[in-house]
Amino acid sequence: MAASKPTPLDPDLAERILTPALLIDLGAARRNIDAVLSLTAGPARWRPHVKTAKVPEVLALYAQAGIRRFKCATPREAEVLAAVLEAESTPSGDILLAHHVHGRGLERLSELSARWPAVTFSTLAESVEQVVEIPPEVGVFVDIDLGMARTGIDVQEGDEVRAIARAAGDRFRGLHAYDGHRHEADLEERSRRIHSSYDDLVALSGALRDAGHSPSEVVTAGTPAFPAALKHIGLATLPGSVHRVSPGTVIYHDLRSVEQLPDLKAEFAATVLTRVASLPGANRVTCDAGSKSIEGTGPDRIAEVLDHAHLVARGQSEEHTIFEATGSARPARGSLLRLIPGHVCPTVNLATHVLLLEDGRLVGRAEVAARGHEALA
Repeated sequence: MAASKPTPLDPDLAERILTPALLIDLGAARRNIDAVLSLTAGPARWRPHVKTAKVPEVLALYAQAGIRRFKCATPREAEVLAAVLEAESTPSGDILLAHHVHGRGLERLSELSARWPAVTFSTLAESVEQVVEIPPEVGVFVDIDLGMARTGIDVQEGDEVRAIARAAGDRFRGLHAYDGHRHEADLEERSRRIHSSYDDLVALSGALRDAGHSPSEVVTAGTPAFPAALKHIGLATLPGSVHRVSPGTVIYHDLRSVEQLPDLKAEFAATVLTRVASLPGANRVTCDAGSKSIEGTGPDRIAEVLDHAHLVARGQSEEHTIFEATGSARPARGSLLRLIPGHVCPTVNLATHVLLLEDGRLVGRAEVAARGHEALA
């Protein structure tokens, strides 16, 4: 575990908490924001993805740090974020719904734009036909595929990108290129591959500029790629354009991020408090936080147990996670354990409410207001 350990909980507070419970330490989240801002040299080059944060009190930390541009994945996230910006007296924000929405989703985005006219709203397009569907008050980013093969236009398809930019006209905002597939274990190899694809992106941006469709912004890089993205000279010096990175997981940090960015100075701001429910067999420890409370990315990376490195995750069901005790004695039934999530983004989405801490002290209870999806709007 390479990141700083969470601040210990007051024992009396811990005993009052019904488990499993998601705990978010605002002090740690604030320091994680500062850690990224130190790398981006201020807010200008960071458009954080709020799919991880989801809690209004945490979104407010971004605004308080001077950040005004954001990415989100759902209309619900966009709505909660716009309300937070208004509450923080920073209504003139900029929200990119970095998703391909159609039909009622676009109508919902139009409604949000009308409700918060001081906020600039944009979304993604990968065809001229999509541009026609997008409401006229909503900006357009062309979605570029750098090899992930999930959404977007291949970075080499310049003619198609120019056609979309031309169709968008004054609504054309820029290029969006997410490279979430770039998480090679060798950091130098990862950086080399990232930079190679960014060379193509810079060339595409230049071709658009020459055609009279200069992008005002180029957005790249989730958590695994953003340090390398910030070092790409071509992106940093785009004529007439601003390059921004968009890591979101960094607000809370998790085990996957430690593997991907071992040198990142971040803290575990989100943890799950659980109790030992059962001691099956000779060396098993079963806690009461299962897949409905904490999401892992495989049996070996569900979670780590704070201060119990000898407990190794071996499996999970809906209400339980099973650990193997590999060395020391097992904790007693009913003992409190604090889990570091393997993948914090869906873990936060699983919770309805969280307990807010300030460096280990309870300061409130909050709703995970941006979780899930709207079924009928």
